[in-house]
Order: sequence, then structure tokens, then C-alpha cells
Amino acid sequence: MYFMGLSMAHWAMGFVIVLLLSGCAASPSVSAAQAGDAERGAQLFAQGRDEAPPCVNCHRVVGGQVGFTIGPGLAGIAERAETRIPGISAQEYLRQSIIEPQRFVVSGYRNIMYPDYSTHLMEQDILDLIAYLLTL
Repeated sequence: MYFMGLSMAHWAMGFVIVLLLSGCAASPSVSAAQAGDAERGAQLFAQGRDEAPPCVNCHRVVGGQVGFTIGPGLAGIAERAETRIPGISAQEYLRQSIIEPQRFVVSGYRNIMYPDYSTHLMEQDILDLIAYLLTL
């Protein structure tokens, strides 16, 4: 059987290739979902979600604040995050710090960060937190 001069097998193969290639292009909905909302990230930072504690319990966000904190201060974290681990971006470092906090512990601090954010936070929550952290 032929369709427009092509055998059905050739036509089907072409159709499959077109479908596969169309999946490679970023659609607006995917790009939008991957963007973080810094305002929502600030709310998550301050309030936490479900059983995940708020980040503000252990981290300061304003430079020059005095007093003890359990975790490192995060004022200016975007610049520091870019250089913490050679070869990874600030966004990748922050993501790793949220979902795998034990992989890199800042000198002078103990490995005591809440380890289950990846269990209680949705992917969009993590992107929102990263977007917020990059504004500090």
C-alpha cells in the first residue's frame, strides 16, 4: 500500500522520526515549569512545606546580622555558590545543597542540615527556592 508515493512502512518511519524530533524542541510549558518563582521561594524559605522545616530556622539571609546560626549565612550566596565546587554552576550547587546536603558541607559547619527536602518538596518548590536564593 502506498501513500503519496511512499510505502506505508516508509511513511510510518518518517512519522516516527518527526514525532521524536518534535519532542526535542523545548515547548513553552516546559520552559515555564522550569523557571523558579523567587517570591514563592521566599515564602517556602520562611515557612517550609509539609514536614520540611523552614530554611530560616538555620540560615540568615541578611549580611552583617550578628548572632549564632546553625547553618551558614546566605547573603551573597549566588556569588559564593558559583565557586564552591569547581565545574558546577550556582544553580546546580544550590540544588545539590537542598536535595543532597551531605555531599558538600561548608567548612566550619557540621553535616546536620535536614536531609529530606527532596522527599517533601516538589520540583517546582526546589526551583522556586533556588530562584529566591539567587536574589540574596
